[in-house]
Amino acid sequence: MRTTIFAAVLALATVVAAEFTCVNPHVTEQTTAGQNGEVVVKALQCENEAELRSIHDTIRFARRQSAPVDVCGNTCNTNCFSGQVGTGPNPNDCQIIADALLYDSQNVGPLFTTDPANSTAVVTMQYQTCEALFINQAGVALQYCRTDFSSLTHLLAFNCQAQQNAHGGNCVATDQRWFVQVQHV
Repeated sequence: MRTTIFAAVLALATVVAAEFTCVNPHVTEQTTAGQNGEVVVKALQCENEAELRSIHDTIRFARRQSAPVDVCGNTCNTNCFSGQVGTGPNPNDCQIIADALLYDSQNVGPLFTTDPANSTAVVTMQYQTCEALFINQAGVALQYCRTDFSSLTHLLAFNCQAQQNAHGGNCVATDQRWFVQVQHV
């Protein structure tokens, strides 16, 4: 079983989209999100997860910290993936994910943590045709705001679709530590 995830890489100081394939994904955690529990949330561990960390292997100071690094509010650069018309997720399905994140922000907590040490570097949220991902490629625990994840899910879903000759997209942190991606399931 293979799950395809687009990872951001630094090439000649320009962020470009490159395909990262999660080899033999293993679900380490699974739950649901939203008021009605309609969004499936999974944490994945990939056999080749070290590739994520090799993309951004310059945060030596952060690696010495034991607490998660708070990346809420950090800026990111948006990339839409060009592709065949009609191959993107239904933006209304993605909006259900965005709404579930807002609901959980108010009812579960405003933050979530991704930690490669706990096999939670890759977090996916799925509803019907849409999958939203938060990918931690820093190699250390990161803490992110559910409201930020919601905003980016909405932005990518409605701005990287067939009308823009796209099939989803991502927003890559300017420091390359993480990215959010929206894609078709």
